[in-house]
Amino acid sequence: MDRCDSCRHVTTCPACRSSVTSFAHVGVRGTTSQLRIPILGSKITYDSQRSGVWHYAQPCQHRIYTRAPTTSADVKYNGGPLWKDGYTWQNIYWGSYYNMPTTKAWVQRLQRATRNIEADPTYSRGLRQYNIGVGKLIDMPVIINANPPSQLSDNQIGKAVTGWIVDGTVPDFAGKGAYNIFLPPNTIASLSGDRSCSSFCDYHNTVNGPDGPFYTVEPYPCSQGCNQCTSDPFDTLTQGLSEEMVELKTDMDPGSGWVIGNEEICDFCDSSFVCNRISTGEYVNSWYDMSRKACWRGV
Repeated sequence: MDRCDSCRHVTTCPACRSSVTSFAHVGVRGTTSQLRIPILGSKITYDSQRSGVWHYAQPCQHRIYTRAPTTSADVKYNGGPLWKDGYTWQNIYWGSYYNMPTTKAWVQRLQRATRNIEADPTYSRGLRQYNIGVGKLIDMPVIINANPPSQLSDNQIGKAVTGWIVDGTVPDFAGKGAYNIFLPPNTIASLSGDRSCSSFCDYHNTVNGPDGPFYTVEPYPCSQGCNQCTSDPFDTLTQGLSEEMVELKTDMDPGSGWVIGNEEICDFCDSSFVCNRISTGEYVNSWYDMSRKACWRGV
C-alpha cells in the first residue's frame, strides 16, 4: 500500500467511503475511448479506460485514479523485480478452440510473433537501458483443452495459473519467467467491474506480488478500441502482446518497477500513438526510450 505515489495516502475509498486496507495494482492497456468521471466532492476520479497501473481498493474492489495524466517523461524505478537474461516465456492457449485444425496456423503465427518481439535487436533488446535482459520462448505451446468460463475474473486466471504449475501442465519458472495467456473468442476477462474490449484490451499481473507467477492476459482481438493501425485482428493482438511483454519485463509486479507517474513505459507513448512495426513485420506498441528522450520508433 505504501509503494505507490498515486494511492499511498488513500485510506478511505472515495466511491463507497469504506476503509481501504490495501490496493491491488494491475498493469492495463485501456481501450482508445477515454472517459474520466469525477467523484463529487473529491479531487479523485474514476478513470474508466486510460492505460496505466490501475488501482483497486481493497476490500471494496473499486478502481480509483488519483493523479492527472503524466505530461513529462519523469522515469522512476521503484525497486521491484525486473526481467533478466535467460528468463523464459510460455504461451498458453486456453480452450478447445485452439485445438481445431483451422486455428493451427494462428497458433504457429503467434508463436513466431512472440519469438520475434522478444528477439528484435532494437525493440526488446533496446530495454537494456532499463537493466532488462533478453529472454527466450519455449517453442512448444501449451493448449488447455478445458474451456474457460465465458466471463473470467483475474482471480480465476491467477488460480488457474497456479493450478497448472502445481499439476505440471506448465513449467514452474520460480519467478524467472512469465506466461502469455491467450483467451478464445467470446470469453470476457474482467478486473472487478472492468471488462475486456469495453474498458481494456489486455493486461499483465502477478499472483503473489514480487514472487510471481507473472502472466499477461490476451483476450481474443477486440473489434474496436484496441488497434489504431489496421483492421487485421492479428495486428490487434501483436500490438497488445508486445506492450504487455515490455511492461511485464520492466514492471513485473505492477507499479513496483519502471513507471512514469501512473503509467508504465508503453502507456506513456500510447497517448501520442504512432504505428510501429519491428524488423520482422509485426505491429508493436512503442515504449519510452530514455537514451533518446523519445518514444521508440521502428519500421
